[in-house]
Amino acid sequence: MEFRQLEYFHTISKLENFTRTAEVLHVSQPSVTKAIKALEAELKVLLIDRSQKHVVLTPEGRAFLLHVDKILWAIDETKQDMMRFQKNKYGTVHLGVPPMIEAYVFPNLFTSFKQDYPNIQLDVIEYGDSTEIQTKIDDGELDLGIILGEERAGQHKLTIMQDQMSLCVDHDHRLKDEKTVSFDQLKKEKFILQQPNTYQYKAIYARCIENDFTPDILLCTSQLKTIKQLIANKVGISLLLDLVTRNETIFSRVAIMPPMLVDISLIWSQDKCLSQAGQSFVEFIQEHTKSKKFDNFLNNTSV
Repeated sequence: MEFRQLEYFHTISKLENFTRTAEVLHVSQPSVTKAIKALEAELKVLLIDRSQKHVVLTPEGRAFLLHVDKILWAIDETKQDMMRFQKNKYGTVHLGVPPMIEAYVFPNLFTSFKQDYPNIQLDVIEYGDSTEIQTKIDDGELDLGIILGEERAGQHKLTIMQDQMSLCVDHDHRLKDEKTVSFDQLKKEKFILQQPNTYQYKAIYARCIENDFTPDILLCTSQLKTIKQLIANKVGISLLLDLVTRNETIFSRVAIMPPMLVDISLIWSQDKCLSQAGQSFVEFIQEHTKSKKFDNFLNNTSV
């Protein structure tokens, strides 16, 4: 006895017509007839009186319908319960994030996730750089991490969004009105960067070396607000992600050519199974990435 057969029988008992039943169920009429005959053969009773012009249930058919109603109701309730269980998943996800993500992307992301999964706790830990997050993933201290740049071997990567770095200079700087700037034009500038182990520092330093000069680094700090204020105070320049500067008015932004594109990605270990809660977070990120909801997160960012 199959669910499909019960569904066919239940529908035909209501519509009292083989052709109409086939149309409603989007199957062929012979498929309906075959399913009913298979039920009768298995039960060893006639369910339908075929001597009538329209479908009429036999006494056995009417008795069987009572059971079918209960079975289909129970199946529907089971599905509903499983859907409720899906929404009410519970557990804790240990998530590592770099400072810029925690400050500028995570608040909106966290709010949206808690609306969908109110019973899952997010244990969010800020780390100074993506390398440390990757190491914690490998060591099993974190379930998931959000990083800037490339993942390591042995780690899954789901790209959340792509951003780019722009040159940030004070309002009186010689380059402030340029449409685009190349790294060749920055050889004599004093750089204010994040700490040497961060993606920003490594990416900028590497681009300078590619352009045949070593950057004159005036200061390294983990405090993004400090970097911004020093730029505004004409102390030096920096290159920062657009997501953390798009609403700034205290300094000017200029596009870099060729662009410095940065992947912002969710990572997790290939060697360890995610918990149900962890898998739920991955699915949440996948859905938001496909629907481009992260664009809304960025547009709503205030800094």
